[in-house]
Amino acid sequence: MSSLIRALFKCVGIDRAIAYSSAGRIIQAAGGALTVFFIAARLSGVEQGYYYTFGSIIALQIFFELGLGGIIVQYVAYEVAQLEIGPDNNLEGDSMYLSRLSSLFRLFFKWYLIVAFLFLLAVSCGGIWFFNHNSSSSAEVNWKVPWLLLSLTSALNLLISPAIVFVEGLGKVKEVARLRMITQTVSILCVWATILLDGKLYAPSAATGATLLLGVVFINRHFRALFSQLYHTATSRTFSYYKEIFPYQWRIALSWISGYFIFQLFNPVLFAYCGADVAGQMGMTLAALNGILSLTLSWTSTKIPFWSGFIAREEYDCLNRSYSETLKNSSIVCMACLFVFWSFLAVLDYYDFSFYGRFLPIGLSIILGLAIFFNNIINIWATYLRCHKREPFLIQALVVGTLCAVSTILCGKYIGVRGVVIGFTSIVVLISFPLSYHIFKSKCKEYHG
Repeated sequence: MSSLIRALFKCVGIDRAIAYSSAGRIIQAAGGALTVFFIAARLSGVEQGYYYTFGSIIALQIFFELGLGGIIVQYVAYEVAQLEIGPDNNLEGDSMYLSRLSSLFRLFFKWYLIVAFLFLLAVSCGGIWFFNHNSSSSAEVNWKVPWLLLSLTSALNLLISPAIVFVEGLGKVKEVARLRMITQTVSILCVWATILLDGKLYAPSAATGATLLLGVVFINRHFRALFSQLYHTATSRTFSYYKEIFPYQWRIALSWISGYFIFQLFNPVLFAYCGADVAGQMGMTLAALNGILSLTLSWTSTKIPFWSGFIAREEYDCLNRSYSETLKNSSIVCMACLFVFWSFLAVLDYYDFSFYGRFLPIGLSIILGLAIFFNNIINIWATYLRCHKREPFLIQALVVGTLCAVSTILCGKYIGVRGVVIGFTSIVVLISFPLSYHIFKSKCKEYHG
């Protein structure tokens, strides 16, 4: 049986890193599905709207991180490709590359120390203003203290996040994937326990608090010596932020910011214009669909250090073979999961379960799911090209982000949730996907001659 399972995993391109990453995201998706039942049973429709809108506002950390999280893995992978990692996680090799890696570590730490503080200040105060001014039911829901706790724990998670992605860039993809799997499991259990104990909107902060604790323990237990070595290494050869990172980062930052308008703007807009109940329906549907997208992205995210290494060594044949397998396997898994979700909604609708009312109608869920499928492919293309330390998707991200923001705000205000869903999917399928394909094909020729 174990041989059969290994053969099946090999057939769809699952190695240990993908196995851990996929297991974590399967736990996230399955746990998220069960969390939906807990939320429906213990939270009102209005509280459900607050629950999912909390997450959309916390996602504003994109505006503070400015894409540096994705850059860390690539830049570290480029430098460590010329070094060796010893059995005790000590770095060995050319002092020039070790010095540059130490310079990167210090730069990233300073950056996140500043942005975590600014994020905490802006999001905590901004969230209080938003919920006070956009809901007539704000006085009926206990949301202020849960919101402040969530803001604090999210800021602290942002502070330690560069250490974890730094480790991933060193090639410790399996270890980081295992950490994320454990974190997903514990976080979901914390959410369930909090909801069952009638903690209601304290559930998100319980999850982020558990994530923070596990991250600190992971870094301290396994990589304290590594970071101590980097901190004490003399930086005779340093990175110039403005010359080496900023020209790439500002493009990534604009792409990530555009991503917020593409993926996260729905709930706040619907909360403001259509009420907390409708925002809750959109939030619950997106939670399921984003769980599917998160699972399929395991095939891509675990490849970033390896694709960056292939490019650094100009091993383009290996790079393209890995890309082709990733595209095929990820697309198959994504569509299969979407069919399972749509079938689940069809069963709820057929047997007239009241729980069905907590989701968007099945027709809108199918339309929104198609956008998820195409976005998964677009993400693979973007990741492949970004591993070249380039950001060719900047114009595409700005165009699509602007169109999605305008469509979501206008449709949310004048048409409602149906207009928001149809407008978003039309933009993804008819504009974003063809434009992304053109960029991918043309830049592949340019980068590889």
